[in-house]
Amino acid sequence: MFRKTILPLVFSLFFIQTIQAEEKYDVSNIYFHMGVIGAFAEMVNLDVKKIGLSEMFSASDATKYEPIIKQITQRNGVLYYREDNFLVTDLYPAMKTQGLSLFLIYKDDSLDQYLALKEKKKNLIAENKYDKIARYEIAFQFGKLLSYPDKNIKILLNKNEKP
Repeated sequence: MFRKTILPLVFSLFFIQTIQAEEKYDVSNIYFHMGVIGAFAEMVNLDVKKIGLSEMFSASDATKYEPIIKQITQRNGVLYYREDNFLVTDLYPAMKTQGLSLFLIYKDDSLDQYLALKEKKKNLIAENKYDKIARYEIAFQFGKLLSYPDKNIKILLNKNEKP
């Protein structure tokens, strides 16, 4: 009797772990992404983070899921901003964001701070002053806006440092 019970139990536990290990956390698992947005909305509402970022979406998927994101953010007392031209810094490789959309979860003046940082980068580029130091400063300021600890910002910047 014990063998008949334990063998199926062990097999089912192994099978469940295998399925979970192989699960893809891309847009095909939209429930995962909406859960992440809900968690970020709660953290922004509770002042744990100034801005939360969704995963990247294609433009059509962003349009498709935007009403749900609106509902999630309203329920959590925060706002969202659809970003189709994400601020690329040395925090993350540009290839992760090119041609894609994401949603910023925010409240208060955090969106204004984000947009001002984008404008500052744009102006530095136009003035031909977007050098290594300026890139570092923009990326560091963006990391602070994302409420990352200084040491984690530095780790990301070192990891993605350009030659």
